[in-house]
Amino acid sequence: QGGREETYRQLEGVLSGSESRLQRSVVDRVLAAVSTELRAAQDVTAAVRTAASDVLVALARCHLCEVVSALQEHLRSLQEMSGELVLLTLRNVAARYALQCVPFARATLTALHSVLGTVRSGRMLRAVCGVLEQWCRGMDRYLHEWEKRSSPRMGAAQLGAPVHLLFCHVGQTWQCCKEEEDKQAVLRAMGAMMGVLLRAERHREQAWQRLPWLLQQYREVRDPAGVTTLLVRPSPRAVYVGSPPYSLLWLSLQRALFPQLCDETEPPSMEHRAELCRCIVLQAQICPQEVIVFLQCKLRNGSKADRAAAVQVLQALLCSDIPNARENVPLMVKMAQSVCHDPTVQVRRAVLCVIGELLHSGAAGCSSWDVVGHIFIEFSRSADKLVRAE
Repeated sequence: QGGREETYRQLEGVLSGSESRLQRSVVDRVLAAVSTELRAAQDVTAAVRTAASDVLVALARCHLCEVVSALQEHLRSLQEMSGELVLLTLRNVAARYALQCVPFARATLTALHSVLGTVRSGRMLRAVCGVLEQWCRGMDRYLHEWEKRSSPRMGAAQLGAPVHLLFCHVGQTWQCCKEEEDKQAVLRAMGAMMGVLLRAERHREQAWQRLPWLLQQYREVRDPAGVTTLLVRPSPRAVYVGSPPYSLLWLSLQRALFPQLCDETEPPSMEHRAELCRCIVLQAQICPQEVIVFLQCKLRNGSKADRAAAVQVLQALLCSDIPNARENVPLMVKMAQSVCHDPTVQVRRAVLCVIGELLHSGAAGCSSWDVVGHIFIEFSRSADKLVRAE
């Protein structure tokens, strides 16, 4: 079977570099040969079947309609072993040709819905979730780009209908997975589907109803950074296509995002910290005064971790280009100044970062606070500690 694998690899290379369409008879022969490998549950090595799958992805470059149609047919007669590879191929096609796949999305997702009841293993569950994630990301990107124009060919209502059915099934059936890999796969699929449904007015409210479940995943999964990434992705949609209910915004800020930022037992990475701050900044676009009041409360009555995190969010707000942030610069400067003599190094270091941002941006509002003088005070304090240590 090594010869067949090599043949498929060579064919993949030829198709990947070709810009011209093949004769229909040639395409049919390639599809027939590859389909035989995909359906084979036995007597075909994994390497050969994977190489055959990659040929389909390459063939889709100039013959997307034929490839997707063939894969849709395979979806209607899936078996456990061969089905996983069909699903992986569908995922890879959508990942490679995201926008071109959108016209086939409704038929593909409708066919995928018939597969859900046959999923018996974690591998198949992850494969289905991979298809949902990639196809919905392509649809979301398509809708985002077409929203800039006056008349999209396919609107959110059309694309949202099949997604809504899958969203309901996955949310009701798979949200209590036990294995970490399965949890992460379901999480990514649900987040991608939410991105599409938030654009469809008919399904928007039901999509937001899953936000508490999404926040609960901070306690369920080992890597919470993935949850934040999914929260950031739909948040810009909220600014433009309808905000979530106020109670859900407040819940996400108070019980999920800010506590993650303050976690001292398992501190978030620098990248995750930046994503958390970005998510709070996006919330400030929707309810700026409430976020400011929340930060003031944390600076006044919170723990040292709360105060340091609040100052970090202030820095993120000052870095942002949202209109509401610019209007509140003088107030945010006063908030940072209120903790500039905090007894904890962690908070004072965060204040210095805010000062750096103010000086870099030339923001108005800090003239009443001698920020340069404060820098020298902190420098002297650090120098005194070094002398005492010696």
